[in-house]
Amino acid sequence: MAKTCIIVCAGRFLGEAIEKKEGDLLIAADNGLTYLSRQGLVPDLVIGDYDSLEEAGKRVLAAMQKDHPEQVITLPVEKDDTDTLAAVREGLSRGYRSFVLYGALGGRLDHTMANLQTLNFIKDAGGNGEIREGDLSVFLVRNETVEIPAGPAGNFALFAVDPEIHGVTERGMKYEANGLTITNRFPIGCSNHLFAEKKASVTVEDGTALAMLRRSVRG
Repeated sequence: MAKTCIIVCAGRFLGEAIEKKEGDLLIAADNGLTYLSRQGLVPDLVIGDYDSLEEAGKRVLAAMQKDHPEQVITLPVEKDDTDTLAAVREGLSRGYRSFVLYGALGGRLDHTMANLQTLNFIKDAGGNGEIREGDLSVFLVRNETVEIPAGPAGNFALFAVDPEIHGVTERGMKYEANGLTITNRFPIGCSNHLFAEKKASVTVEDGTALAMLRRSVRG
């Protein structure tokens, strides 16, 4: 199983249980340190300018700076990278190509957009990134087919990141598509339905799309 770089960001965090397996790298990006402290977890690395760090996180940061300064990276406030992107760069430099981000949505809209764009940055670097929030999973589909395992009923959406994406095929959903061209000017891919306990798949033959998968026992 591939090792994963888990990054807990400073956006909206719903208290998801962070499961770190052997070989995984757990990074707190700024106030993600506060969120981890509430679960009694200490990250392998903390990165940020710490401008959003809450008091609980500041106490953990002070302890890490004292006992394990090699696990603390302090960034300048004025910089080109967001704290999340800096954490991704660190994960890439350590050989990780699978990334899962928590706390990457909500809060400031500009940081939400930046985190969505960071998925594209990861893809360009030869990796795969996923944003998780509750029962929502956000990821990219680029020149590939992604299989969606059977599970509870839910919703699926696909949006063009490039001006146009081609060969879009969706199977096992309420509204099936076969070889469509979708543009980033019309949200035709919004609100498809996933059936309970039925496999599905999505293909984008040419281009990059943003996928949103939400599982729910309702519907």
